[in-house]
Amino acid sequence: MQVPELTHGFTIDEQKCAGHLACMRACPTQAIRVKGGKARLLPELCIDCGLCLKVCPSGAIQATTRSFAEIGKYKYKVAVPSPVLFGQFPVGISPAHIVAGLQGLGFDAVWDFTVELALVNRAIQDYVEKWQGPYPLLSISCPVIVRLVQVLYPSMIDQLIHIQPPRELAGRELKRKYSEELGIDPDEIAAIYITPCQAKTTSILKPAEGAKSNLEGAVGISDVYNVILALTGTREKEGTNISSDSPVCSGEMLRWAASQGQSRVLRRHRYMSVTGLSNVVQVFDDIEKGKLRNIEYLECDACWGGCISGNLTVDNIYVTLSKIHRLIAELPNRNPELEAEVERRYPNEDFSLKGRVMPRATEKSVGGLKERVKRVKAEEAVIKALPGLDCGLCGAPTCQAFAKDVAAGSARQNECVLLSDEGLRQLRETYLRADKRPAEGEP
Repeated sequence: MQVPELTHGFTIDEQKCAGHLACMRACPTQAIRVKGGKARLLPELCIDCGLCLKVCPSGAIQATTRSFAEIGKYKYKVAVPSPVLFGQFPVGISPAHIVAGLQGLGFDAVWDFTVELALVNRAIQDYVEKWQGPYPLLSISCPVIVRLVQVLYPSMIDQLIHIQPPRELAGRELKRKYSEELGIDPDEIAAIYITPCQAKTTSILKPAEGAKSNLEGAVGISDVYNVILALTGTREKEGTNISSDSPVCSGEMLRWAASQGQSRVLRRHRYMSVTGLSNVVQVFDDIEKGKLRNIEYLECDACWGGCISGNLTVDNIYVTLSKIHRLIAELPNRNPELEAEVERRYPNEDFSLKGRVMPRATEKSVGGLKERVKRVKAEEAVIKALPGLDCGLCGAPTCQAFAKDVAAGSARQNECVLLSDEGLRQLRETYLRADKRPAEGEP
């Protein structure tokens, strides 16, 4: 049995990669190896957290999103902007300016999914109240968290809340609405998420539950930022009028951009918010040990502070947060029209995920029992011979990871530089090559 092919939200440019090991050491799931001075990905272990993108000193790792050329084939194109987008621009640029900028980019419409957010908040509240299984329940709005559970915490799979994220409901609803209004097939309508991170791109292209997404793809905030900024400046010079009506009708939508976005909704329950992948891992370890059973709902974000620090954002996290709080203060506390729409739609909506999230199949988990036992014994024999320094010079992040690679046949024991002169020689040849290259401008 082979590990199934997986889709990931970034690429590694071998030409740029200098094998500095920073990405390998930063990866929380040990999904990167460095061989021959080049980073290699173990796809089944990658959770698309993007930490490797942030630490790569040579810029060899790049996020992948949909291009505008790919979107152009659809008859009707609808942007579904993350709430984070509205906190990215200078103070003088309002949400109305941003919506006008998206339309200037070629989108036929921009979808405010405040209603979908309110619907999901209510569905989560009902889910928590009816849940009879082990606590805490885990939020799934951050795709990295879902994949982290799949890879490292499979025993907690059933604690992932079985409700679609708001962006997916928005994709379904906008296609229904525009298909009826315009008389075109839903398949000719593209719902494109304007995303703060590449992980949400991956969750759209390859949802963790194995079903088809209601969205056609995602474009990064960093991809649209400069164009919107330029279009706004051009319109102001030309004196073009932009509607003064804000396209954002509720502060609840904007609260989802940062941590504790669901705290107001779940304040009657034992709720906790955790941000930053290292903090989430620490909390998940405690859950596996039987701690934190008194928490009913855990809102988790892989990025520090929530989606406002996603790796496809532009502005400083604290500046963004300040602007979002200011926008929230300008909006009314209640919106009767929004509340009426939620009441109308809630009884008839299907909030469930389209499929069950399953643990990720890895090289360690595939194969028959006899084969897996053989690998474990081989791994134990290798680890006894290793120095246990976790230096990473073999290209694996730890001695334990290296032993697993050797047992699986993807590495040789003499690649440990402390066990063989050959391993040290190869390492020296790989990394001293840079010293022999002529400096820029030299013949």
